[in-house]
Amino acid sequence: MNNSIYLVVFAVLSICFADSSAWPQTPAIALPESGLTLSTDSVGPVRFVAVHGHRSAIFGYPKNGLEIWAWPFQILSGYRIGIRPQGAATEIDGDLLLRRIEYAPDAVTRIYIGPNFVIREKLFVPLDLPGAVITYKVEGRGHVDITVQFSPVLNLMWPAGTGGQSTEWNDVRSGYVISDGTGSYTATISSPNVISHDSTENSAIRYGDAIAMTIRPNASAHLFIALNQGRESGALVKQLATDQVTLEQQAGAHYAALVHDTLQIETPNKDVNLALTWSEVALDQAWVCNPDLGCGLVAGYGPSRDVRRPQYAWFFAGDGLVAIDGLVASGQYDRARDELDFILKYQDRKNGMIWHELSQSAGHIDWAGKYPYMFVHVDITFQFLSALFRYVEASGDLDFAKQRWTAIDAAYKYCQAVVDPATRLPRIPLDKEGGNEQDRESDELSLSVAWLEASSAFANLAQWTSHPQEAAKATQAIAPARDSIAARYWDKGRHFWISGHTANGKEIFDERSQPSGLISEQVFSPQQNEILLDKLASSKFQTDWGSRGLSSSSGAFDPDSYAKGSVFALSSSGIAETFWVEHRPVTAFPIWTSVVPWTRLDALGHIHEVLAGDSYRQQTESVPEQTWSSSGFISTAANGMLGLHIDSVSNQIAFSPHLPPEWREITVRNVRLQHAAFDLQLQRREGAIDLTVATKKSSPASIIFDPQIPLGARLLSAECDNHRLAASMEHNEQDEHVHLAFTVTQGAAHCSIWFQGGVEVIPPQVTPQVGDQSTGIKITSVEFRDHSLIVEADVNSAWTRFDIKTAWRPVSVDGGTIGQIAGNLYQVDFDRDERVPDSFGYTHRRAVVHFGHAY
Repeated sequence: MNNSIYLVVFAVLSICFADSSAWPQTPAIALPESGLTLSTDSVGPVRFVAVHGHRSAIFGYPKNGLEIWAWPFQILSGYRIGIRPQGAATEIDGDLLLRRIEYAPDAVTRIYIGPNFVIREKLFVPLDLPGAVITYKVEGRGHVDITVQFSPVLNLMWPAGTGGQSTEWNDVRSGYVISDGTGSYTATISSPNVISHDSTENSAIRYGDAIAMTIRPNASAHLFIALNQGRESGALVKQLATDQVTLEQQAGAHYAALVHDTLQIETPNKDVNLALTWSEVALDQAWVCNPDLGCGLVAGYGPSRDVRRPQYAWFFAGDGLVAIDGLVASGQYDRARDELDFILKYQDRKNGMIWHELSQSAGHIDWAGKYPYMFVHVDITFQFLSALFRYVEASGDLDFAKQRWTAIDAAYKYCQAVVDPATRLPRIPLDKEGGNEQDRESDELSLSVAWLEASSAFANLAQWTSHPQEAAKATQAIAPARDSIAARYWDKGRHFWISGHTANGKEIFDERSQPSGLISEQVFSPQQNEILLDKLASSKFQTDWGSRGLSSSSGAFDPDSYAKGSVFALSSSGIAETFWVEHRPVTAFPIWTSVVPWTRLDALGHIHEVLAGDSYRQQTESVPEQTWSSSGFISTAANGMLGLHIDSVSNQIAFSPHLPPEWREITVRNVRLQHAAFDLQLQRREGAIDLTVATKKSSPASIIFDPQIPLGARLLSAECDNHRLAASMEHNEQDEHVHLAFTVTQGAAHCSIWFQGGVEVIPPQVTPQVGDQSTGIKITSVEFRDHSLIVEADVNSAWTRFDIKTAWRPVSVDGGTIGQIAGNLYQVDFDRDERVPDSFGYTHRRAVVHFGHAY
């Protein structure tokens, strides 16, 4: 048997952090040229590791030891090792020798380095078996014994429990067997390399809950952990031992196929490419199959808190709906459909309400009847209808909606039931919560927006499934709701939205950044939307690592709190998408890319749930692998940056990319309609944009190509396959696009757009180090008027410049200075500001760059 570490080679992506110029300050992390494997020598107590299968998982922080689960049971906790070199009397704590960790999609390897030996500990779980394998490979001249210590558990996930557990040593199995007292389940922790073990005899004197066994690797050693139903404890261990290589190969092949078949976005920035691909991997790793409940997406992975409560390795319908958007964006329609079915499986049949939370032990207790968590969030049902609509539109799966129409209709009826006839907007029932779990509210802006979106979604679903009367009624609810939101949730004095109302009707004004998507619903006037966007772009909300949930000027701002000033990755991605949709790409791109460094803050490749609002560090409650963080990152890339709108019902793809000036090309593979699939390759050259559309699954489809061009540029002409096509300009205040429509039948289509002139703004990309405060420029608005570029920004004294790219000749600058860097690239420095900065060191500034004759 070859015990060397198995590395999955992904031919589609070869990345090395050291090659990236955008984030140069990453010496602790390297990526071998072989593919997606990441490594770090920053292995302190805050470096989370996790290995995921559909039926089991290993995860934890070094300080607390690892947990091993076979859903819904925790088999053991506090797993750690001690190392005794041959001839030594003292055992060395393994944590003291841990020097490097390698993360791959299918396994994690931790490397321990001693004076004359190297130990590679490979953590692996099969895709579809309730077990785990830990392999130790020893290299070097020294021989060692490894003591494995852990606390046996074999108990259900919170809040259920079995009781009556006992642990015995089994010579035949060469390991410990844990029983639950009823004989229903056993777990085995065994190794053929054991040379000694703790006694499990009944004793009046105990020295703790942990037990240990010592294994002696002969070049390598293996530990097998298995959950068994009934008293038979040997079959799965035998299968793990016999099929270990095959199981590893299956896991490797699974992730290779995942990367190959899903949406691939290849940019000039390798760090971005890596973050995008790992986001799809993280979505896949959230898929869990529970023998009692079925298969669905869990909300994330983090260490257990309290008793057997791993955050958040259980089911949340709301988190699943966010994850569905990521699955749809990446073309994983089958998995999205399965998650929708899982959510519908537990819908309240009496009133149509969609559930909130489902522990993995729910199959063993009266979860819905005796615990208050199942049907507590009123907002989830509204969100369900919107997510379902986006799935059906992208996939073209009208049969899904037709077959489940009764459940869909019931969900909408539940939404209608909580709408107040006086306001035409939903109210939060006294025994329920809205999206805000921290404050008691009678209504909230985000729920009212969800009603607007749910009515529109239901109207479309009803129309597609031949329910015209239902479609008409839902459509009729939209306009009154829109008018009511505009009147009820706008603070005229503060020029910002109101978050909601207390139980006694008092307005709640706390300067929340959400729901930013409301701006794209055109509920407020264009002038109001511009005010909102300017404020959301400011340093009051924006940091170098994402968007605060509350403005730093809010009286409720608390940068260390979970939801009142902290920075969520999901919200940051959502706000970036709003800025792209509203044609403010100079603001959008830095916000979205500020999430990229999160993928190496803790568990490599994964994205934390929430960071602090005043400095770059994880917030105390944050979960290290949060599913919706990864989903939001990939869906914003597709829907926002690329402007991809997949409409299989109309058999149309819209591609409206907003690429930063420094990216001259991008390739997007596996763009899927229901009956067609395409690869898109865009290249930019001086005065032109070229698009190649290659068919992978042949079927005629309509393509809308609407790329951003430099601000102030003039359209010259457009053609596809050597035929002139009509093209039109789309002028927005902060960007401009060219609109082009054509049909692709088979083979490939080649289109070009020619333009002249224009200017592009390049804000500096600041990569914070842990503990840093925000210092990067926050550009709040960009405008081109009268041959002049007007840039407004919040500026910290640490960064006072931005770059522009233009073929025009700058003649002067108001509010700053300009210097040529090279060719068409210039640097603009804001003038020094003598005003007193705010508490985070920012002042608002304005620079106007004047150009000579534009054309």
